[in-house]
Amino acid sequence: MLDSTADSDACARFLGEVWRTDPDHPPLAGDVVKAMADAGSYVAGAFDEADGDDRLLGACVGLWGPPGRPGMHSHIAGVHAAARGRDVGYALKLDQRAHALEHGVDHITWTFDPLVARNAHFNLHKLGGTADTYLPDYYGPLSDGLNAADESDRLMLRWDLCDERVVAACDEDSGPAPAPASVGSTRRTVLDIDGDRPVTRRAGEETVLVAVPPDIDLLRTRRPSVARDWRLALRESLGTLLADGARLVDFDRAACGYVLTRGEGR
Repeated sequence: MLDSTADSDACARFLGEVWRTDPDHPPLAGDVVKAMADAGSYVAGAFDEADGDDRLLGACVGLWGPPGRPGMHSHIAGVHAAARGRDVGYALKLDQRAHALEHGVDHITWTFDPLVARNAHFNLHKLGGTADTYLPDYYGPLSDGLNAADESDRLMLRWDLCDERVVAACDEDSGPAPAPASVGSTRRTVLDIDGDRPVTRRAGEETVLVAVPPDIDLLRTRRPSVARDWRLALRESLGTLLADGARLVDFDRAACGYVLTRGEGR
């Protein structure tokens, strides 16, 4: 846990590096991190201890729910780009889950940008989370280098800590959570990618795929207008499907898209 003043300041600097903010305006200030830790919030970090180096590789901050509604909301979590592929985020989530269960909490929620494919795969496939609410421009304008001028659409994820898929996902020997058995093998794409642009298609099948670009960060840097088109297209397709009662069941990394079921099977 990050509970000292030095740890809190290091966490604030780390979050600023990950979100590419002005050094004086990190996503969470050091004094806020310290206050949250002192109040009993979940404030944890993953360190690189190789060769005696104790610099942060990842950090996660979560808030407890109100009395009578046991739960935790994971407000912010990040992993340094240089540490991707080392399961740092996975280790932090395992620790957060264990901490929540020790305190009698059976679910954790958090938001994530539905355009970021690697986060969608991690949250829905590797961890076994679920999401049924699309939130347009949830945080309003964000002054950081990751979101740039894009609107802050988010999916609200729910991680049911005792769900069968989640338990399997958190067994480090079993691999990613298996997709629900009810998902059909026949599916059609309702939002596709042509070159790097979004293309909307009609599909009447029960199981559908909603594609996202493989690297939205690169598009935001090189082709911001195309990134904007993706935001609006995804809001219309994925947002409408969820609002109409479709069930988001997985993220297919190979197809780079969300798998949803609708109709009688949902």
